Amino acid sequence: GVALSQDLQRTNALKNVLSGSINGVAGLYFLIVAHVDWGPAGLIACTSIVGGQLGARYGRRLPPAGLRAAIVVVGVFAIVRLVVY
Repeated sequence: GVALSQDLQRTNALKNVLSGSINGVAGLYFLIVAHVDWGPAGLIACTSIVGGQLGARYGRRLPPAGLRAAIVVVGVFAIVRLVVY
């Protein structure tokens, strides 16, 4: 995203599309190769879709500084959560 000359909202949208594509391919791979426990998998899929839609809706409305701050806060929270727990 740093090397791209487009605004942060477009970069975030590109990241969401690429992430969805990668997760879709991974899901198909696990569907074919591994045993899938459909309860947790369905829950994760549904909440990911809802989160992606909400993130896209509100990410477009935030000013670039607000979006950047939200990304930093969520990223730091995720790092702390992974390191501490």
